[in-house]
Amino acid sequence: MRITERLLLLLVLLVCMSLVGCGKSKEPLSVSETTTLEAENWEDTEDVEDAEDPEDDAPIREDELIVKGEGETTQASTTALVTASSTSHTTAAKTNSTQTVTTTAARSTNTADTPVSDGKVVSGIIDLSKGTYQGEGISIEGSKVVITGEGTYVLSGSMSGMVEVNTTLKVKLKLNGVNIRNASGPAILCTDAKRLTLTLIEGTYNYLEDGSNTVYDGAICTNDTLEIKGTGTLEVRANNRHGISSDDDIIINNGTITVNAEKTGLMANDDITISGGNLTINGRTNGIKSKGTLHISGGTSFIKGGAKENKSAIYSASAFILTGGNVYAIGCGASEPDSASTQNAISVKYVPSLGAGSKAVIVLNGENMSMSSADAYNTFFISTPSISSGAGFTVWGNETCYGEFAVTGQLTAVTAEPIPEETMPAEAAPTEQPVETEVLAETVAETEET
Repeated sequence: MRITERLLLLLVLLVCMSLVGCGKSKEPLSVSETTTLEAENWEDTEDVEDAEDPEDDAPIREDELIVKGEGETTQASTTALVTASSTSHTTAAKTNSTQTVTTTAARSTNTADTPVSDGKVVSGIIDLSKGTYQGEGISIEGSKVVITGEGTYVLSGSMSGMVEVNTTLKVKLKLNGVNIRNASGPAILCTDAKRLTLTLIEGTYNYLEDGSNTVYDGAICTNDTLEIKGTGTLEVRANNRHGISSDDDIIINNGTITVNAEKTGLMANDDITISGGNLTINGRTNGIKSKGTLHISGGTSFIKGGAKENKSAIYSASAFILTGGNVYAIGCGASEPDSASTQNAISVKYVPSLGAGSKAVIVLNGENMSMSSADAYNTFFISTPSISSGAGFTVWGNETCYGEFAVTGQLTAVTAEPIPEETMPAEAAPTEQPVETEVLAETVAETEET
């Protein structure tokens, strides 16, 4: 055999050995393997999308949103009614520049022309005033908007009716200036969800009100964990029972939130966590009631309970943990902070109780902290970072002095009785009230007129 032929044969043998060594890695992926990989990539992308977005409550231009599903590659319009797509999407793999969708029927892959990074991707856009929507997992049943999909839905406009969430998945409702009033039930009802998040869009005012004759527990009523976040404003009026009610947990991260309720303002069958925001809670029974634990770590909260002796401004069946924030509460009692708390508190019990319209005042470090109520009450509770051990404070009820006291530790609980006029401190009764909240009936009346 010639040398050139031998060299050629040797080269062929080397190539064959190389292919055998590579094994299956050189074989193309099957359709099922491709689908599995795409599903894994989709799950990874979903985990990233579900992470905390620092601009989650940024002002929204709905014409710049991208809607998942049929509208995912085009900019959305809220003026046309769009029905849910009948196409069954089983897997989708996203990258920074393109989107791949594999359908059950065709088992084929199509690449979108519009990059998903050009705008915010949402699951749906709902215009309550027009009764129109775009996206999947949305339906309108008379005066009720029902969400059965997963993801983020942007809501705006006014309606007489209810928004219901009924799914086993996570849902985020971005409230972009809504006014929802329901004479026969909650304004927002979560029948089922893995977690419901209400995001208050920056610069927006949102109003929710229920009717006076309904079987539901709250103007916002959910069977699952509820989270409220964003820097917008939310006002809740509960004419029937509780203002915001959850069968699981309530988590408030921030926002300007006002609640007026015929019963409890903020009610959870499990835990309540408040880490920020400006809250004004006005309940005719309890202000805040947690059947689990209550943890306040930030924000400023004004909390008012009703006149019933067995109700409280703040009630926690388990631990009440205070680690930050400014808390002012008035009513017929307040739970004592747990030993795990790191911020001092003062709880004053007036003997006798103060009548309706009376003003409770604590003067501490030259600052007047006060609240008043249209109901009779006996307890004024405050906790702020400025309450330091050993600091002196004076208690007043209206213009009557109830004595001088000192902060003794994590909780300073005092029973205060009017002192004789001749033993009153030399300082006059406080007149300026820089920290104060009043019963909000007037605010609600103004809102209804508007």
